[in-house]
Amino acid sequence: MSEISTLTIKIPVALKEKIKAIALENQLSLSAEVCQRLESSFDLPVKSGKKNTPPHHDEIDNQGIEEEVEQPLSQKELKKLRQLLKGSLKTGKKK
Repeated sequence: MSEISTLTIKIPVALKEKIKAIALENQLSLSAEVCQRLESSFDLPVKSGKKNTPPHHDEIDNQGIEEEVEQPLSQKELKKLRQLLKGSLKTGKKK
């Protein structure tokens, strides 16, 4: 028996539901259905139109979530933060 490993992936809910339905029809577990489909995908002929180039980032992570970039604190904000932290340290020592 071959070793088994866990793989966590993100897929659209609709695709998961399709796989579940097919797995039920084939009387297989979701994992078994996915394994069979992955294995068979390696047997398919490679399309001659595409070169063997690594996938672009957009092809891998298609969640459409932009990274939020926060602006660094200004000097005024840093000074106020330091004052607040010093104040909380002093009050913490009195207890």
